[in-house]
Amino acid sequence: MKFILLYLFIFAAAPWAQAKLNVVTTTADIAALVSVVTGDQVNLSQIAKGSQDPHYIEAKPSFMVKMRDADLVIANGLSLEVGWLPTLLKGARNPKISVASKGYMDLGSLITPIEKPMGSVTRAMGDVHPDGNPHFTLDPIRRSELAFKIADKLSDLDNTNKEVYQANAKKYHETITKKMADWTARIKASGVKTVVTYHPSMNYFMDRFELKVPIHLEAKPGIPPSAQHILSVINTVKRENTKLILVDSFFDTKIAERIAKEAPTAKVVSIGIAVDSLPQLKSLEDVTEQLVKAIESVK
Repeated sequence: MKFILLYLFIFAAAPWAQAKLNVVTTTADIAALVSVVTGDQVNLSQIAKGSQDPHYIEAKPSFMVKMRDADLVIANGLSLEVGWLPTLLKGARNPKISVASKGYMDLGSLITPIEKPMGSVTRAMGDVHPDGNPHFTLDPIRRSELAFKIADKLSDLDNTNKEVYQANAKKYHETITKKMADWTARIKASGVKTVVTYHPSMNYFMDRFELKVPIHLEAKPGIPPSAQHILSVINTVKRENTKLILVDSFFDTKIAERIAKEAPTAKVVSIGIAVDSLPQLKSLEDVTEQLVKAIESVK
C-alpha cells in the first residue's frame, strides 16, 4: 500500500515538477536581468556569452534546439541580434516564440533609445543600428525599469508565480535606486568629465552619469580607425584633457595604448561590458561597479 501511495504522489507531482517555463535570452546581460526577476522559478538559458561580441554570433543548431523547447525568448532588440536571431527562430520551428507571438519579448522596443539616426541608414555609416543604440543594459535605471516589464510578461505566462516575479522586480528597483546614489556621488567626486571609448557600447552608461564621449576610437561603428582618425583622437584627447580611454575587453588595446603614448595624461583600461565578459563580473551591478572604479582610478 505504501508503494502505491508513493507512486500516486510522484505521478501527481510530476506535472508540477515540469511546469517551469523554459526561458531563453539572447545575451548574458539579459539572462542576468531575467534571473534577478525569476530566481529559480524558470529554466533559464542564453545564447551569446558575455565574452563574445553579441553582434557576431554563429547560428548553431544547438541554439535552435534551445529555442525549439522554449516557452519564451527574450531578445535585446534594436537590431543587436539581426545577423543571427532570425535564423535561430526559423530553425527552431517553434510557433510559441515567433516574433508576433506571446512567447517573444523584445526589450529594445520597450525603452526610449539614444542615438537613433535621422533619415536612411547606409553601410557607408558603418554598423549603425537604425532603431538606435542597442547597448542599454549598461544603464542601471533602464535595467530596473525593464525588470518590471519582464515581471509582467512572466506573470502573463505563469500566473502562479506572479507575486514572486513582481516582488523580485520591486526589490531590484529598490536596490538600484540605492546603488545609483552611491555610483553618482563617486563619479562626481572623481572629477572626470570626459571619457573616450572604443565603440559606442558604453554610451548609455555615459549618458546616465552625464559623462561626455567626445570621440570613439572606431572611425565609425564597426570600422577600425584609420591613421587620420587616430590623429583626430589624439588631438581630441589633448584638447578635452581626457584622462581615460576605455576599451571593450573583446577588442585589442594596442591602438588605445598608441594614443596614450602621444597623450600621456590618458590612462587605458580594458573593460568588461557584459556579465561574464571577465571572470569577476557575475552580475550587471558588477559591470557597473567596474566602470565606476575605472573612472575613480584616474583621480
